[in-house]
Amino acid sequence: MLDPKLVSDLVARYMRDTGLPVPAPKEALYRWAKPLRLPREGPRYLYTGGLYQLMPYIQAMVKYLERMEEGRAGRLALGLAGRLAGLGGLAKAVARPDKGLVAYSESVLRGIAGHLRRAGVGYAYLYEDDLYSGVILHDLGLDEDFARHASMVYRRLRERGVESVITVDPHTTHMLRSIYPKYVDGYSLEVRTYIELLDEAGYQAKSSGEVVIHDPCLYARFEGVVEQPRRLLSRSGVEAKEPRRSRRMTYCCGGPIEGLAPSLSKRIARIRMDELRRVSSRIVVMCPICYANLSSVAPEGVEVVDLALVLGEPGA
Repeated sequence: MLDPKLVSDLVARYMRDTGLPVPAPKEALYRWAKPLRLPREGPRYLYTGGLYQLMPYIQAMVKYLERMEEGRAGRLALGLAGRLAGLGGLAKAVARPDKGLVAYSESVLRGIAGHLRRAGVGYAYLYEDDLYSGVILHDLGLDEDFARHASMVYRRLRERGVESVITVDPHTTHMLRSIYPKYVDGYSLEVRTYIELLDEAGYQAKSSGEVVIHDPCLYARFEGVVEQPRRLLSRSGVEAKEPRRSRRMTYCCGGPIEGLAPSLSKRIARIRMDELRRVSSRIVVMCPICYANLSSVAPEGVEVVDLALVLGEPGA
């Protein structure tokens, strides 16, 4: 296991300097939306929180940290990297994210945008103000840094006139719906997931086949997003099967501890993968962290795919 202090200091430094947990171009957060020409003003705003877009960069960092975890020399190198201007080795590694994962993440977001349009859900997009939620600061216990970041994000949203947001992943949803109110005075945003809104609209996509459904912990245990994805799949012609541990009793994918203990994260992911693949060779997830962790241990012939893509890619 890596020294948690070194990792948290590394992340905190990037957050203070750039507002992002890893070295990544800020355009990466809204580049996916440019071809869609989404409106900038509307009744509610799509707020991605950047987790899908940053996952390729986070995965590049995790691979770098895995090498650092291999021995004392690696840990010393990480400690030295944390003291060097620009954090050269890490910055270079993260600057080369997997292009396939970048394309995949952006296709998920375009799929979500298209499904919302087809369902008749009106929304605008924040573009440059689609800021990272700061969830990693909260997960690492960096409360003061998190409180500052959350207040900044909320202030920017309110300056844009935002009163209601649509979220796209469980971590960002949990932050804005359950955690931000504890840290931000006067917090008043309405927060709904795209899954809840599609379900309420009776949305029916065109799809087929069978999947095994992996419930992300935060949706299932804290935010009450459990039956909605199952109804969406059923209405769309997809048979959703259940693993041994599902719904509120779901099992972790191995994240988000991958930055602190990459090898432990992999062991947990393999346990969950074994449970899921026994039920179906196609695993549906609703979280970029779940996708990254489970796909990294998926054996040949097993596909891990996001709910938005299982429902199809309708275009926006």
